[in-house]
Amino acid sequence: MGGEAAPAEAGAWQQGHCHCGAVRFEFLLASHQGVSCNCSYCVRKAALHHRVPAGNFRLLAGAQQLSSYRFGTMRARHLFCSMCGIHTHCHPRSAPEEVNVNLHCVDALLDAHIELSLHDGRGWTALP
Repeated sequence: MGGEAAPAEAGAWQQGHCHCGAVRFEFLLASHQGVSCNCSYCVRKAALHHRVPAGNFRLLAGAQQLSSYRFGTMRARHLFCSMCGIHTHCHPRSAPEEVNVNLHCVDALLDAHIELSLHDGRGWTALP
């Protein structure tokens, strides 16, 4: 089967990128689990979050292309490519020292079965 990528394995480093390729990152895939959030921002950007400890995430290229967006409590930091507009990752309000990777930016996972859970970000008030 020439040219086909190996399936992404949990416990293995995976690489991702924005649409134009300016922002590139890698992270340690902990599981094939993703979280869909229904907050006003996440529902519009349609990200599929996968949380990793900050030490399991490395920005490989594009730091100068990253723009950040904050709203509400201003605690979460949503990052996106200023060239193509794609949301690549964020530091969530509930765990700003961790990184939520957008699984939709990881080619090796585009056809993988992802266990999906839902987060009620619209109704979540755990932090002031």
